Amino acid sequence: MKYITIMFFMLIGINLYAQQEVQGIKGKVIFISSRGEIPLDGAFVHWSGKSSGVFTNNKGQFIIKNGDNDKLVASFASYKSDTILINKIDSNYLLVLKEQNDLKTAIVIAKRISYGLSKLSPRTTILLGEREFQKAACCNLSESFENAPAIDVSFSDAVTGTKQIKMLGLDGFYTLIGREYMPSVRTLNSYYGLSHIPAAWVDGIQITKGAGSVVNGHESIAGQINVELKKPFGSKKFILDQFASSGGRFETDFMYTKDITKNIASSLLVRYGNRSLEFDNNNDGFLDMPITEDFKIMNRWQFFNKNGFEGTANASYHTSHQKAGQSNSNLNSYQIGIDTEVMDFFAKLGKASKKYEYRSFGSQYNLNHSEMTSTYGSNENQKQYIAQTNQGYVNLLYQSIIGNSFHQFQTGVSLLIDETQETYDGFRFERTEAVTGLFFEYTYKPRETFSLVGGIRSDYNSIYGLSVTPRLHGKYRFNDDKTSIRISSGLGRRTSNPLAQNQMLFASGRELEFKMSNPQLAYGLEQEYALNSGISFEHQFRLTYIPSTIGFDFFNTTFKNEVIMDRENAGKAYFYNVKNGTIANSFQTQLDLEPARRTTLRIAYRMFDVKSKYQNEFNASNFTTRQKPFISKHRSFINFTQGTRNDWQFNTTLTWYGPQRIAGGKDTLFDVNNIMQVEDRYAPNFILLNAQVSKLFRKEFEVYIGAENLLNYRQQNPIQNAFNPFSKNFDAGLVWGPIFGRIIYGGFRWRIKSSKK
Repeated sequence: MKYITIMFFMLIGINLYAQQEVQGIKGKVIFISSRGEIPLDGAFVHWSGKSSGVFTNNKGQFIIKNGDNDKLVASFASYKSDTILINKIDSNYLLVLKEQNDLKTAIVIAKRISYGLSKLSPRTTILLGEREFQKAACCNLSESFENAPAIDVSFSDAVTGTKQIKMLGLDGFYTLIGREYMPSVRTLNSYYGLSHIPAAWVDGIQITKGAGSVVNGHESIAGQINVELKKPFGSKKFILDQFASSGGRFETDFMYTKDITKNIASSLLVRYGNRSLEFDNNNDGFLDMPITEDFKIMNRWQFFNKNGFEGTANASYHTSHQKAGQSNSNLNSYQIGIDTEVMDFFAKLGKASKKYEYRSFGSQYNLNHSEMTSTYGSNENQKQYIAQTNQGYVNLLYQSIIGNSFHQFQTGVSLLIDETQETYDGFRFERTEAVTGLFFEYTYKPRETFSLVGGIRSDYNSIYGLSVTPRLHGKYRFNDDKTSIRISSGLGRRTSNPLAQNQMLFASGRELEFKMSNPQLAYGLEQEYALNSGISFEHQFRLTYIPSTIGFDFFNTTFKNEVIMDRENAGKAYFYNVKNGTIANSFQTQLDLEPARRTTLRIAYRMFDVKSKYQNEFNASNFTTRQKPFISKHRSFINFTQGTRNDWQFNTTLTWYGPQRIAGGKDTLFDVNNIMQVEDRYAPNFILLNAQVSKLFRKEFEVYIGAENLLNYRQQNPIQNAFNPFSKNFDAGLVWGPIFGRIIYGGFRWRIKSSKK
């Protein structure tokens, strides 16, 4: 509560300061037409020679702080700009725009940013364009963050090759991962869901650190990731991507777009992938990567009309088969089989008001059916995880202003239904969870350089009852837009899915135990909720002649109630609630440089301090605070990209990972007096080096070749007790480093642009 109070007064102070600043020059912008004088809503007013300014409200009025010269300029669309001299403060000034009779041809040259912090968002939001995740061997979304220091990517186990993400030192399921601002990777799909989204279908990614918007739900705790897929009315008409690697992996992605009418377009997207080669490079008897076959198809429709209606409708089907385990396949060998099937429909419909520019209505819909059957063990000694879930989601939104464009708001209602059934090793869990929500988000934005956002939502959960989620965000840009500061604070809450989100436990001999606080709750466990507060700073400058940007951010996440997955004891895994448990502190600094044209250098350092409380195995009332396992407290990152005039591009990424605590690992040491001491065991630090070279031909066909883990670093013996997989001490989930050595890959990307204007 103290963090919310502190943040509240900070935001109030900034608000008062901003209001003092805008008490300056007042005026009005009008347009002269045959109908007389018409107030211009949305005209841009700024001081001569300055890029920042303010916009007029729906009455054409504006307030702008005093400038360092006496020339005030107003402009709007294709009208002739007007410039006036200011000679008396606090008087009302009139700027008159006239029709531009002589419109001459202009060439606008712009560079689409592939990576950077959003200047418009009041939240700490990092934008990743398609070109950014093409710098690595990126076939699915779980591999799209290799060059984003804000996200940690690591293997979750040593048998399935599944990659998981972490943000702010917390597991990926604490991040709300959405597809076009609708919750997507959650419940049963929380473990494999990222790998089910082909990267070739993605147009852009927005990564928001800290509490997200209340409009998108209550589940974001560490942050929010939004994925924008390629749209039928996009810039690409045809896409064909082919990827192959020395690890025996082949991926093909295809997209074709067709204009049905001038207002309706459709696209067909298809992906097929497989890995058929068997590798056991560390000679532990287990395949390093599974044999896989993956197929996904999606049909997208997009439309708009002259009345302001627009929307999309999308349907997809996905099936995946994985086979892993011991390479000597026989009746008594340890085998793993994972079969997944997902059917998904999502749509968006909106209407913008032509008469009132700031008013609009939007709606979002999602229906999802997912099934999974996983087997672990031999024919005689086998465990099965069988699960299915049905998800329904509706979000209705209304957006408008209060008086003028300085005061904007979004409000609406939402409905989320999860119907889940799971069985595993004698456990059976079923739940139908319905959450109805009301939300309101107010934005105070007197000018582009300052905004203050306060949001609140109230949700009624059919299992957990009523909850309230408040959130605050603030942004201020100054120093001619070169410097910005953002602050945020807010609560997030979620229903834990212990089995679905911790499937690395299945490939082990551990016995699971649920320490239920209330059998009437989902899994007998209370909801998780936490407070996230943060501050970020960014400054653009020139280092001698080099355009540079430096940024810092700090975020604290404090759990008020948490579900702990405790694997600190060999052969056991416990799930239980902890009050006031994990405290995660995250600090990151980043320096971006452009030493020359087509050359970028990104240097980052990130520090995590994440501590959790664990119960004593023999005394549940006794807790021990320890570093959360498998998190590098220190990480450094360097990415270098060099382009050439003839469309060659060279990309290199080097990442240093500091030591990570190994769950349950202990080292026995002796001090100078030969007294035995037991200390936590830590993995060694290590370096990963990735590189890629690509060549673009005629702006549409690109060939690339690259290497992952060039230094061939591997975790030795990633599977504990691999030669006795039916013992309690067998564990394939204690992974802290790469499990596969150097991988050489290559492929091509063929893009044909749309002819639509």
